Amino acid sequence: MDNHYHLLIETNSPTLSKGMKYLNGTYTPYFNRQHQRVGHVFQGRFKAILVQKDAYLLKLARYIALNPVRAQMVRSAKARRWSSYRATAG
Repeated sequence: MDNHYHLLIETNSPTLSKGMKYLNGTYTPYFNRQHQRVGHVFQGRFKAILVQKDAYLLKLARYIALNPVRAQMVRSAKARRWSSYRATAG
């Protein structure tokens, strides 16, 4: 995805907002330096969903893996450079 990313995270800590702030706050300056850009890299605030059922967890994992395929960025989930598909699904 060009303007956002998807993460599937398990945490027992109530500091998800702090972690996301750190992730975006450190990645954005790096990206901007590498690409000689300024300003925001991603759109808006992050969205968090509490997953309580295994069936929904599987659905989310599938959605994340197939999102670049549906967006016609790659032909298969395996082909996405930054995907964890190969490590998690083979």
